[in-house]
Amino acid sequence: MVKSTDYIIIGAGPAGVCAANILSKSGKKIVIVGKVLGGSYCSTNGIVSESLVGLSKMFEKFRIIKDSFIEDDVANVALDFKRVKKIIDSNLNKAKKQFLEVIEDLQAEYVDGTACFTDSNMLDITLPDNSIVSYKFKNCLIATGAAVPKSSLYPSKKNLDVSTFINMESIPDSVAIIGGGALGVEVASFFSRFGSKVTLVEKSDRLLPIVDAQISKKLEDTLKKRGINVVTSHNITKIERVGQKYIALSEAGPVESEEVFICTGRVPAVQELRLENAGVRIDENGYIIYSNNLQTDNKNIYIAGDVSHIMMNLSWAYYSATVASRNMLGENIEYTPEILPVYIDTDPEIALIGLSEESAKARGLDYSVFKYVFGDIYGIHNNAGGQQTVIKTIYDKSSKTFLGIQAMGRGVNGLIATFAIIMKLKITIEQIPDFVYINPVFNEFFKEVSEKLL
Repeated sequence: MVKSTDYIIIGAGPAGVCAANILSKSGKKIVIVGKVLGGSYCSTNGIVSESLVGLSKMFEKFRIIKDSFIEDDVANVALDFKRVKKIIDSNLNKAKKQFLEVIEDLQAEYVDGTACFTDSNMLDITLPDNSIVSYKFKNCLIATGAAVPKSSLYPSKKNLDVSTFINMESIPDSVAIIGGGALGVEVASFFSRFGSKVTLVEKSDRLLPIVDAQISKKLEDTLKKRGINVVTSHNITKIERVGQKYIALSEAGPVESEEVFICTGRVPAVQELRLENAGVRIDENGYIIYSNNLQTDNKNIYIAGDVSHIMMNLSWAYYSATVASRNMLGENIEYTPEILPVYIDTDPEIALIGLSEESAKARGLDYSVFKYVFGDIYGIHNNAGGQQTVIKTIYDKSSKTFLGIQAMGRGVNGLIATFAIIMKLKITIEQIPDFVYINPVFNEFFKEVSEKLL
């Protein structure tokens, strides 16, 4: 059976549903295809990691407050892991329900199945009962997200990552995290808050390669103060099971733990799409080739979200879906990733937007740097005894506009959101004093920026 539709969206996650919302304004027929309602956001990362970060912070904060000024009648505080798993399951179900409600409100057709292209404007959808329905489309959006690749490091019986966390029976006494990027650092942080002895292993010479080297070093120092064993320049080549432990092997020596989690990144989920049938090219790494308006070589097929392999976060999912869907409606706009904020939920929190000092230098820009450090007056938020907020801004000397900012500290995500607007509107340093900011950190920071740079 062959059906027809104006727009078909492959992927029912944040990017796909956001695009459907915009395309619905056209009044034309929209079909959304998904193997999982909510996409990879509700399966391989997103909801699971966000829930774990939030719950672990609550657990740790309670213990810190108890030790600080509460009587000993609540001394025996223990984590109920079964209830943690129930909360995560509940969060996943709520999110999936919300996605379905949005799709229904848009009066879009949702098809539970797996899509693959058969021609430049045709695809087959394999339904759960293995029957196939074909759709002819005018425009298509690929928003299939990203998947956790199988690792050759692990014994054949399993491959632990965030998506498999809720299959565990208890929090391990010790855990090794392979990968010191954003996901690896977040996973190491929540395991540490839950009481595990954590070793974080990164093959490069520092954590978070996308972050300024100075901030990366400060984060590493803070994680070590929390009791996390940070090992850099350590490339794991094999993981073996020895008795009740796992041994992660490298040329630099072994790392022993009760469990090992692979957090070395995700890859675009395009393996089942048969892109070649639609005339969509991929590069040597398996990534889809597309233009700055998110259009592929097939002028009727666009991409959005994690599958683009630019960023893998909600900000990019919504932004790229907006760009792609507006172009599908006939506009001609290009994405600008330089104005996209990135937030890493570590201890302390890290947020950034735009260029780093290293990037500005590599581009040969005429830039300057302004640094600001603000002491945290609320010491109980961190069992290391308080945090500092470290802010590093990069600005263009001639135009006096900001090129980028990297910040570490409590609440810096709000600061980055403000800077996203400042950079988008090209607000100059001279205009900074014209606005009112929130105390204490933001107001003090912007006041000092205006005093030092004007």
